[in-house]
Amino acid sequence: MNTTTTNRFRGRAGRRIAAALVAAAALSLGATACGPEDSGADSSGSSSSSASAQPTSGSSSDTSGSQGQHGGQQGHNGGKQGQNGGQNGGKGGGNGGGNGGGAANAGNHRIYVGTLKYLAPGKMTIKPESGGMEQAFLVSNATRILGAAAICSDDGGTVSIGDDGYGTSKCTVEQLEKAAKTNSVTVRVTMNPKSGGAETVEEKYHP
Repeated sequence: MNTTTTNRFRGRAGRRIAAALVAAAALSLGATACGPEDSGADSSGSSSSSASAQPTSGSSSDTSGSQGQHGGQQGHNGGKQGQNGGQNGGKGGGNGGGNGGGAANAGNHRIYVGTLKYLAPGKMTIKPESGGMEQAFLVSNATRILGAAAICSDDGGTVSIGDDGYGTSKCTVEQLEKAAKTNSVTVRVTMNPKSGGAETVEEKYHP
């Protein structure tokens, strides 16, 4: 009877030890399975955060490209404005020389404004108002002479001038020479520098 009881206790204890071993193995397997999953989650999270932290280089390159294009257009417009300003300044300088005192170029002609002086028959000089040397020129019947009052006028007493203040009455070479001998008449002479001949002589009116 004692032998049977001992065998029963041994059989129960063996089953308990086997069950304990199975449970321990199952827990060990479960812990091993959970480890890689957690590390995978961590690695994926870190990769996604690093990807979101990277700057978008495409937008910056587009912005810099557009800025460069606008800068090029502004430089081009600036160059055009500078060129137009130089041309307008040159035109203004030429017009000022023709209407004021001194001399100016007008294509193949020279324009002088100053005091008329007699030199010889058919030859006179003009002293520029702005200073400088006297300029000699020739006059002939082909020269267009326009008086305001001192050289001649339409009726011999009435002032005849245009909007620019220069005479409009047609005068003769004799009348021009007579006025030149007074050394008191201001004229605007347009002459050909190659031939030295005056094409027009216009009296500047002085009240």
